[in-house]
Amino acid sequence: MRENAIFIAYQDQENLGVGYLASYLKSKGYSSKIIDWKKDPEFIYNQILEANPVLVGFSLIFQYDFNKLCRLSNYLREKGITQHFTVGGHYPSLRYKTVLDNAGSIDSVVRFEGELTLHDLVKTLHEGGNWRTIPGIAYTENGESHSNTLRPLIEDLDTLPFPERSHSQEYTCMEVKFTSLLGSRGCYRNCSFCSIRAFYGAPPGQLRRTRSPENIVDEMEELYKKDVKIYLFQDDDFFTPGPTGQDWARGLHDELFGREFSSDILWKINCRADEVTEDFFKRLREVGLYMVYLGIESGSDEGLKLMNKQLKVRDNLKAVETLKKLGMTYDFGFMLFDPLSSFRSLRENIGFLRTICEDGSAPVTFCKMLPYAGTPIEALLVEEGRLVGGITNPDYMFLSPMVDGYYDYVTQAFNEYMGPGGLSQVLRWHINELNVIEKFYREPKGFGEYREGFRRIVSGSNMAALDALESGLKVFEEGRLDYGRLRDIQLGLVGKHRDLRSSLREEMSTLHNFNQ
Repeated sequence: MRENAIFIAYQDQENLGVGYLASYLKSKGYSSKIIDWKKDPEFIYNQILEANPVLVGFSLIFQYDFNKLCRLSNYLREKGITQHFTVGGHYPSLRYKTVLDNAGSIDSVVRFEGELTLHDLVKTLHEGGNWRTIPGIAYTENGESHSNTLRPLIEDLDTLPFPERSHSQEYTCMEVKFTSLLGSRGCYRNCSFCSIRAFYGAPPGQLRRTRSPENIVDEMEELYKKDVKIYLFQDDDFFTPGPTGQDWARGLHDELFGREFSSDILWKINCRADEVTEDFFKRLREVGLYMVYLGIESGSDEGLKLMNKQLKVRDNLKAVETLKKLGMTYDFGFMLFDPLSSFRSLRENIGFLRTICEDGSAPVTFCKMLPYAGTPIEALLVEEGRLVGGITNPDYMFLSPMVDGYYDYVTQAFNEYMGPGGLSQVLRWHINELNVIEKFYREPKGFGEYREGFRRIVSGSNMAALDALESGLKVFEEGRLDYGRLRDIQLGLVGKHRDLRSSLREEMSTLHNFNQ
């Protein structure tokens, strides 16, 4: 069957960006097909050969996959694929010259929001017109890269059809279907580690736009009729600051409250700490809100200032305390390491994590701030001459070699715990399972005791992690590296987490029979 466009995109989670592109093309009479980027190159080649599209679009979500883009596009060209190759996403939009200069098989870049630009590109290619005149396109001609006038951002998101989901696999938790949604685009904030502001700030238009509450709930209800009962909102910040944002949030609550299906759903959001209020979140919980992902990021005021979060540590603590009081599940982002990390700031961060996580309310998590393209922190590191690495691995050295050493120790020590399939991921997923059982299944006898036992396991895991962080930090602070001691700390951490995982596995074997 011939398709007008083939999209090559990651499908580990629903790729809503490509889903919107596909649905918009469909609304204009053009068919498309989405192929998982992880498929074998020969499989992708055969799919393109069979579909014979006018365009092949690559969705480059992560800049560290840029070399994969080059290899795959070059492979397809070598195999004789001659169709127009375009690429979109944050990195290509912000660094189109780098992409065009280094990915020779790519014909064009669709910059920033792609629905209208991609439609014009497919239409023009289909009709044999001059695609180089299309607004929002970047391309190479006579060895030089050019970017046409940027296309304004879409003013009314309600005019877009709901994203295409037919190519996505079915996602379930305890046999209950879940899916991802977007209620908005853009963000008014300007956190130093984030490229969202750069992405939505370059084209003309409002930095942030929201779908109407009615439009969002209509999509939720449509999905509910297909047995989807869990909705994971992927908005970078679910709420808009100011009175307008408050009216929108109240409107969403009221719209959900007025729909019968809202008593039979769960949903999750991402937001800032200063957006969490007890009264309103209590109301949102009544219509299904069960999980809040907080962008905490740092446990020190110095770190929050570097990140331009415009928050204080006390704001983050208050948000966590409020969610705990409401009995709501929460998760969080946290950058233990940043370009200004010192032993003092690291100790502050570890202490903060101990404060919020020692009770087992959420698994400990942390990472290193990375200088992604288009972020203020990237610009700062360039100015200071500290940016190292290349396109796929931008990085920096810390201000102290001993902090560099400590980071290397932490990376190695926590590789198993935080890696794919590690205890950290298992605990997070199991928290979702418990919420699903509580909401959608008749609670079995002893379920309350099980939840408390699980919380103790999470607490034990957290304390083991934080103790290892503190013990290792002390070794590096002393300045006399005792590698035997560091090895003992690491082995102790791994052993403790393996024991906890074994205990959890035994408990989970009984839990998974609850839905019987």
